[in-house]
Amino acid sequence: MSLSIHDRHDGDFHVITLTGDIDIETARDLRAHFIEHVTDPASRVVVDMSGVEFMDSSGLGALVGGWQILRDTGELRVAGALPAVERVFRLTGMHEVFPLFPDVAAATTA
Repeated sequence: MSLSIHDRHDGDFHVITLTGDIDIETARDLRAHFIEHVTDPASRVVVDMSGVEFMDSSGLGALVGGWQILRDTGELRVAGALPAVERVFRLTGMHEVFPLFPDVAAATTA
């Protein structure tokens, strides 16, 4: 399956909405999107994953790449992860790095 990536702004947040699967074939697209579109390291980014049904370790690696751009002065939050995707975050301990929120509204108001 492919991965669809859309950007919008919600107040002070850059919201990246993902739809599809994040796997070894699509993770490089997500990584490239972060490099191209998250140019301000002070950005506050929410990744809306409510449309992602599957994510493997390469997808998690792409999110880590985005986090690395922001880690010193910005932040990256994850919203709407379905149970199977949230499980990847919890099994790897990455829920400690990426704050998980039930939806974009909760992520942008917390």
